[in-house]
Amino acid sequence: MRRGSNQLRLADFNQAVVLDVLRRSPGASRADLQRASGLSPQTISNITRRLIDDGLIRESTPSGSTRGRPSIPLVIDRDGAFSVGVHIDPARLTMVLLDLEGEVRHQRQQRTPQATNPPQVTALIADSVDALIADAGVDRERVLGLGIAAPGPLDVQAGVILDPPQLPNWRNVKLRSDLHHATGLPVLLDKDVTAAATAELRSSAEPPDAFVFLYLGSGVGASVVIDNQVFRGTTNNIGEVGDLIVDPDAEQLEWSGRRGGLAAACVPEALVIQAARLGLLPLPNLNDYLAIDDSCTALCDLAAGGDGGAIRILERAAKRVAVGLGVLVNMLDVPRVVLGGPLWTRLSGAFLPVLPQHVARELVVARDIVVEGSAVGEPVAALGAAELVMDHFLAPNPSALMVGA
Repeated sequence: MRRGSNQLRLADFNQAVVLDVLRRSPGASRADLQRASGLSPQTISNITRRLIDDGLIRESTPSGSTRGRPSIPLVIDRDGAFSVGVHIDPARLTMVLLDLEGEVRHQRQQRTPQATNPPQVTALIADSVDALIADAGVDRERVLGLGIAAPGPLDVQAGVILDPPQLPNWRNVKLRSDLHHATGLPVLLDKDVTAAATAELRSSAEPPDAFVFLYLGSGVGASVVIDNQVFRGTTNNIGEVGDLIVDPDAEQLEWSGRRGGLAAACVPEALVIQAARLGLLPLPNLNDYLAIDDSCTALCDLAAGGDGGAIRILERAAKRVAVGLGVLVNMLDVPRVVLGGPLWTRLSGAFLPVLPQHVARELVVARDIVVEGSAVGEPVAALGAAELVMDHFLAPNPSALMVGA
C-alpha cells in the first residue's frame, strides 16, 4: 500500500491515498486512516472533509457501545463516482456501469455488428454507452470515463487497435480518440485478457498471490498475475498463446490458425468446423462471427443434452487445453488457473470435470493445482476495463494524476 506525504504540494496524491484506503477498508475511522497512510491528523481531517464535500465519502453511524466518544466510521459514497467498461468481442459487446464501491449498477450485452467499417461500430458503442448511463439513472457528470477491453494487438499508450485478426479492417484504428470524440468521456484502452485478469484479481477480498487467467471468447489468450500484480509485458500485449502447440497430431482444419495450436483446440470457429465434419451441425459462414458463435452455442447445447459426438469434441478440446495450461503452469510455477470470458459459461459444464486431473498430469513437479472458473462471470473483461478507469483517476498512482497537467 502506498503511503502519503504531509507536504501540501502532494495534496492530490494524499487524497488518492486516503480514498484508496477507504475503498479497500470501508468503515475506517480518521485514526485508522492516519495509521494506514502515515499522514498527520490535521492532514487527514482536511482530506476527509474535502472528500465528503466532493461526495466521494460520507460519515456512517458507529456500531456497538463504546466508552467515551466513539470513532466515526467513514465509508465510500457509492454514488460519488462511476465508470463504464466495454468489452469488444467479435461476436458480443458487453458493457457495465461500475459504482465507487465496485458494484455493477447496470449492464447490457448485444451482438457485435459484423460491419467492417470501424466508425459504424464506434458510433454504436457510443450510443450504447449513453443508453447504459441513462437507463441506470445516474448523474453523467459523475462518470469518470470509459474503459475499453479489446482484442490485441494494441498500442495502449496511443490508444490504437493495431491489426486484430478477428476484426477485419480494424488496422490502426484510433479507438480511444474516436470514442472520446463520440462520447465526450475520457477513454482508456486495454487488452481483453489483461482487463479480465484485473477484474478477477479484484473479485476477492483476499486475492490469491498468483494465477494464470485463460480467456476464452472468439479468440483465446492468457494473462498472468504474480505477487498480486497483473503482468502486461513490454508492449502491453502479453497473452498471445493461440499458437502454442498442444497436439502435434491434431487434424488439419479449414481455417487460418496453426494446426495443433491452443486456438485450434478451443475457439468457436475450430469447434464448429469439427462439429460440421461429423455432421452434427451445418457449417456456418466462417467470416460471420455471429453465425460461428450461434453454432458454438448449439454444439454446447448438444453436448449438455447427451449427444455423444458433441461430448467427444468438447472433451478432446478440454484435454488439449489442459496441455496448454500445463505448459503455462510449469513455466510460471503458479498454484491456480482461472478460466473465463464470453465462451466459458458454455464450455464449463464439459471442461471443469476434465481439466483439473489433466492439468495435474502435465505438471513437472507433482503438487496441488486449483483449476476453476471465473468468480466474476461473463462480463469479466468489461468489468476489468471499468476498474481500469477507477484506478486511473482515483488510485494513488502519480502517473495517473498527471492527466490534467
